[in-house]
Amino acid sequence: MLKTYAFDVDANLLFTDTKIILEKKWENGERKPIDVSQHDYEILKLDTKHYRHVDNNIEKSMINFRGPGKFEEDIFAAIDQNKFAPSWNKFIEANKNASPLAIITARGHSIEELKTTHKKIIQEILTDDQREDFLYSMKERLWQYKTHDEMIINEYLDNNFYAPCSNEAFLAGIWKELSDSMPDRKNAAFEQFVLHIKSVFENNYGKNFLAKRKIRVGFSDDSHHNITWLHHHIYTKETGLMRKYPEVLFRMYDTGETRTAPIKFTYTNIKEEEKR
Repeated sequence: MLKTYAFDVDANLLFTDTKIILEKKWENGERKPIDVSQHDYEILKLDTKHYRHVDNNIEKSMINFRGPGKFEEDIFAAIDQNKFAPSWNKFIEANKNASPLAIITARGHSIEELKTTHKKIIQEILTDDQREDFLYSMKERLWQYKTHDEMIINEYLDNNFYAPCSNEAFLAGIWKELSDSMPDRKNAAFEQFVLHIKSVFENNYGKNFLAKRKIRVGFSDDSHHNITWLHHHIYTKETGLMRKYPEVLFRMYDTGETRTAPIKFTYTNIKEEEKR
């Protein structure tokens, strides 16, 4: 079984402290911007009488989730404070085993920033033993035992898929726009990851490599809405991902119940669907 993984970031891998900017309406009628936590944002945005996005533009409110350098800064600040979310250990395991993976996030940083931050995690956060396991797995997979470690890491990163779903350049590549809902954008990114990972295996091992093999693709997200949407996208008869990619087994992990709740998952495949 070929295992691959896709991960949302905020509140799924790490509990970052990235702030969202809202305009608060004060008693004198004046509106002023305030910084709010991601948790408070989910509550305050419902109080439309007193709070709104900056100039009624969500992109202006989410500037801290878009700006250059902010991704690495937020990720390493959370790591330094041990603010690990439910899927962090699985993420480390995927890296240790050199499993192909995707970062599918609502953030809008550049693809390159997601990739360079991931590289820094491999170089600085994995333990020496974990990094050795990673390098051995990659070298064995590529049959390149004498290749320099830096090249091996770069090869791994190139095999991965980085999806900043509020980055317009990335969205254009998957035929989506900022006006599309986030679940819709993430679904499109997830399907592109499936296509990408099939291509990676075929390019590395030949077209016949997947003929008698199954790929297991997991996706974890703390948004129940995103997971529910993707569940429907996988199961939809005739056009669902199970129909389009029968060689793929899909697993979804909803990590949004509480910070300490065990990960819940739904396992799906074509045989189960046909039993219904």
